Formats: sequence, structure tokens, C-alpha cells
Amino acid sequence: MNQLHFMKTSKILLTTLIVLCMSGYAYAQNPVKGKSGFGPRIGYYKAPDADDGTMFIGLQTRSRGEIFGFELAAEYRGEQDYTVGGGKVTVSQIPVTGSLMIFVPIAPNFQPYGLAGLGAYYTIYDYDGGFVSPGDDSEVNLGYHLGFGLDMPLSSSAALNVDYRYLFLDGNEDRISEKEFSGNVISAGLTFYF
Repeated sequence: MNQLHFMKTSKILLTTLIVLCMSGYAYAQNPVKGKSGFGPRIGYYKAPDADDGTMFIGLQTRSRGEIFGFELAAEYRGEQDYTVGGGKVTVSQIPVTGSLMIFVPIAPNFQPYGLAGLGAYYTIYDYDGGFVSPGDDSEVNLGYHLGFGLDMPLSSSAALNVDYRYLFLDGNEDRISEKEFSGNVISAGLTFYF
């Protein structure tokens, strides 16, 4: 039920952003328009089925236009524990994601955006407990995400971004029953443009 509500809210948000952008409602000179750059990112990820959330670090590259942008990111997400059948599974992930962003250029240093994207999630399982023999296993899962954020250009060569994404990602039923890796992702990044 929560995912259905989030999807409806996301559709409304993206539709509103597109209408505002296409109508020319808000125009401001973008200091990083037409540029590409890269930089670090940090964040926090929590799947509802996990016992705890985890911090992550990574790198991002962004290309910006006035209205549209693109992001490619790679991260390392630390361990999250899942309790399964009297045992414990520790899961780590290395996601590589791509996102299309739609910006609303309200002011030169205040540019909210909506985003949607896909990703490949290299997932590492570390089993500990009675339901399987201890050890490691891995696989690649595919997922998608929707979200929104704020881009704050600091100059013509740097911008800070903060965003929220909801990740839609299922685990492998053979490995940890019906546990999901879907969840909330909050991140911040600093992009150096050239």
C-alpha cells in the first residue's frame, strides 16, 4: 500500500515539474548549464526489511542542461542485516545507477528537480545461522528509483545537490525468502563542473 501511494505521489510530482518547465513559469540563468562534471557523494539507505540502515559513499558524474540533466553514479553500500529463519544474512551492495533529471530553474542557486532512473545492484550475501551453511554468495539485481532533490550551484564550476529517492528492488527469493531491498535513499553530492 505504501509503494502504491508513493508511486501516485511521484507521478503527480513529475507531472507538475514537467508542466512548470514547459510553460516557462520559472526561468533563471543556470551557471552550470551545458556543463558536465564529477564528484563525491554520501548518503544513507534503509530497506524496511533490514534490521538497520547503512551509510554509503560513492562517485557521481552529472551533465546539465537548462531543464534536463543526467546522472551516472557508483556507490558502496555497507552492511545491512536481515533476520531470516533463525539465522542472519548480512547484505552489502555496489550499485551503478543512471538517472534522468528534470529541473525547475527557480533561481540561479536554487533548482529543484524530479528524477527517475535504473540501476544494477551487485549484491553480496554473507550467511550466518542455521538455515544454510555459513559463507558468501553474490548476484546482480536490477531495480529502479523515483525521487526529487535540490541542486544548488555554488559557482560556474561547482554545485551541491541533496536528494531523496525511493528504490524499488527485490531480493532473490532463493537466498533470503521474500525480503525486499526496496527502501529510502537520502544522498548529498558535490559536483565539480568543467
